[in-house]
Amino acid sequence: MKIDKPINSNYAAVVVAIKNIIPLDGCDNVVGTTIFGFQAIVGKDTKVGDIGVMFPAECQLSDELCYYNNLYRHGDKNIDESKKGYIEDNRRVKAVKFRGHPSSCLFMSLDCLNYTRANISELVEGDEFDTLNGKEVCRKYVVKEREPRENKISDRNKFKRVDSKHFPEHFDSDNYFKWSPTVDPEKEVIVTQKIHGTSIRIGNSIVKRKLTLADRIAKMFGANIKDTEYDYIYGSRKVVKDINNPNQNHFYDVDLWTIEGKKLDGILPQNYILFAELIGYTPSGAIIQKGYDYGIEQGKAELYVYRITIVNDQGIMTDLSWDNIKEFCNNNGLNHVAELWRGKLRDFKVEDFMDKRYFDEGYRNCIGLGNNKDIVDEGVCIRVDGLRPYIMKAKAPKFLEHETKLLDTGEEDLESSQS
Repeated sequence: MKIDKPINSNYAAVVVAIKNIIPLDGCDNVVGTTIFGFQAIVGKDTKVGDIGVMFPAECQLSDELCYYNNLYRHGDKNIDESKKGYIEDNRRVKAVKFRGHPSSCLFMSLDCLNYTRANISELVEGDEFDTLNGKEVCRKYVVKEREPRENKISDRNKFKRVDSKHFPEHFDSDNYFKWSPTVDPEKEVIVTQKIHGTSIRIGNSIVKRKLTLADRIAKMFGANIKDTEYDYIYGSRKVVKDINNPNQNHFYDVDLWTIEGKKLDGILPQNYILFAELIGYTPSGAIIQKGYDYGIEQGKAELYVYRITIVNDQGIMTDLSWDNIKEFCNNNGLNHVAELWRGKLRDFKVEDFMDKRYFDEGYRNCIGLGNNKDIVDEGVCIRVDGLRPYIMKAKAPKFLEHETKLLDTGEEDLESSQS
């Protein structure tokens, strides 16, 4: 069976085999099982070796999957209206607690995919997908679709100073629990604090010049008129904030990225791009991530670097090593994310870093979480160095529950709203 690559592997369905069964105190009809480091709650008849499909927290199941499997809580949305499931109308898979036991993903039998009319007998452990046989299975959950803006200049006529090959986005980090078995256990890994803020990228990059009429005429007559120049560019994870482009629409009330990015003007050599996390507050006093102010004064933000890359004129990237990133930051008065552990992957115990408050645990090089004692650190990033580093992330189960509660209120974090 041909399976198309999912749009976002972190929110794709995965065919898995049950590896263990965990009795749950106070639960007679269900048991727990560990899938990619997270606990799923399954029926008591589930056995080790059973094959099924796992849906991660904060993915959105397709309408057809919910309809044909009678998953909707409101029976009138199911194929059998007399049956009521446990999925709300928004079809989110949530990280919740069931009688005090964490449930951080959803496990279902392969039969749940029968509606796709795919030959599910051909699916094997490790297959991942968000569509099967042309039918949607799941996707990343978003709070709401953003409305198209009026008076937007058409892409055909809009002058674009910034080429994505010279100012690339940061790549998505893979799920450690899913992908670490594919990494050589003898590889050295660097484990850093994963900070819960909003992404920023800052580049001293090649941009296009908007030629004047005189420039264009001179060029017609053979003059050597430069089409490009270097300039500082700022962006969120997905959106370029180019204040020097007079034709660019700025969608947001506060351009936090340009405000904070400009503080690095003059620091970056040409062709350098710095990727970092912003935490704290916007200048107007809005918190960047609810519950996570890291003890920063209201109205102020702090920047923590996690990656630096060099992009040449042809758009080819070469990353600085982690040790070179630390040296660059230390030499230029910049913060970098805290290193928590370093060693061979086979010796790394991720469970030691889950559901913890690192600063309070004695990691004094970390930034603390502030006075909110109800939260834990988001988790860790696990980096394998190289010309293009391989970076995985491991999120703490209690943090996933925090994310779920926010989404339950219909709140969208600042990073998602900019994407």
